[in-house]
Amino acid sequence: MSALVDGAIASAGLDGLLEARRAGHIDPAAADRLRTADLLALGALADRVRAEEVGDEVPIHTRPTPVDPQVVVIPREGRQLTGLDLLREVALARLCGPRGVRVRVDWTRCGLELAQIALGFGANELAGQIANKRGLPMAGDEKLGVVGKKSRLELAATVKRRELEGYVRRAGRIPRFDEEAP
Repeated sequence: MSALVDGAIASAGLDGLLEARRAGHIDPAAADRLRTADLLALGALADRVRAEEVGDEVPIHTRPTPVDPQVVVIPREGRQLTGLDLLREVALARLCGPRGVRVRVDWTRCGLELAQIALGFGANELAGQIANKRGLPMAGDEKLGVVGKKSRLELAATVKRRELEGYVRRAGRIPRFDEEAP
């Protein structure tokens, strides 16, 4: 991280919490303090912890996945969060959860752009359904036009996968689709 980010974390009074997290001692009082901390400093702290604990690879789940108690999915089922609330929830899940917790953002429920931003607030997985503009699942043979030097039609799922990969790469992370999992 840069000195600027370190300075922002320190000026928000969160630098001691980084050491507490490393030592595994985020107590309830510290968690309460995190809930009211400056959002950008909180996100920087959560992203630092994410980098140390789980690295830069981002699994992208495009198929339904079984419930896993080691994964925190945001937004949680039945909850509607505004963009800023969602980002705070992601950061808190990273900072208050167990070491190496998998924080997954469901782009189907919050949008791809917000899911991409959540990667900078401690999220390390993306999940959702590849859908068309109307939100309906893609048909296996559905095609989309690709504009370029030679306009052509390509399978829609392939185009959408490239789009998702671009979102993750632009966030400075390494994409890995779920079907590539070992």
